[in-house]
Amino acid sequence: MSAVTATGARTRTLGDVIASLRQPKVAVMLALGFSSGLPFFLSGNTLGYWLRDEGTTLAAIGFLSWVGLAYSLKFLWAPIIDRVDAPLVGRLGRRRGWMIVSQVSVAAGLIGLAAIGLKAGLATLGILAVIVAFSSSTQDIVVDAWRIEAASDGDELGLLSAAYQLGYRFAIIVTDALILISANHFGWPISYAAMAALMTVGVAATFVAIEPLRHNPLVQSKAEAPLWTARGFFDAVIGPFREFFRTYGALALLMLAMISFYRLPSS
Repeated sequence: MSAVTATGARTRTLGDVIASLRQPKVAVMLALGFSSGLPFFLSGNTLGYWLRDEGTTLAAIGFLSWVGLAYSLKFLWAPIIDRVDAPLVGRLGRRRGWMIVSQVSVAAGLIGLAAIGLKAGLATLGILAVIVAFSSSTQDIVVDAWRIEAASDGDELGLLSAAYQLGYRFAIIVTDALILISANHFGWPISYAAMAALMTVGVAATFVAIEPLRHNPLVQSKAEAPLWTARGFFDAVIGPFREFFRTYGALALLMLAMISFYRLPSS
């Protein structure tokens, strides 16, 4: 039975948590977390292992590592992803549409890496790595938005976040450890092609997922202004920051500082 606090609020028991794990939404989130984590090292550390095996210089590998900036700069195109429907598949919904586009683009980039490798030169390989990193960071934007909007309350959001992290961590093990065993036995091209095939996990989860309702009061109160108008740009870019500072006040500055610099000690 569920417990009730002195204020009348219902607290979740272990049985409630176990029952929540059976929700299709949690399984979808687990798969999407795996799909988000899969490309992360394939355009970075793991790609560096492949290049070292081919005798590429450390200077060239270090230069290619700059493709990882896509993950740090994704806030630049996040407003576009949030306000514009995906091309060709927009009928699936804004979140699911962009998930499909980003997942297919990641798979295409990985197939390109597997098929071309170093035969076309480092420049071509770098372009394909940029495609993978850009598409992967775009997928992260949309999956994060889906996770927040699909949750019915704070407890469920925590559950979905945990499922996302579990899927993401499992993908990291696959692409930073298991792929080395695969590459040793079958070679890097086949291993990268296998990683591209694994992106179907995310594609399948996207088709199973339900497009969430938009919980943005601004969207509910009036029609969405086009992004290229002054009002649309303000709502998409300035509006979220204004709401963030309105909610957290001066604490927002500390939160932003922690988010910006938490990786600094490991750099």
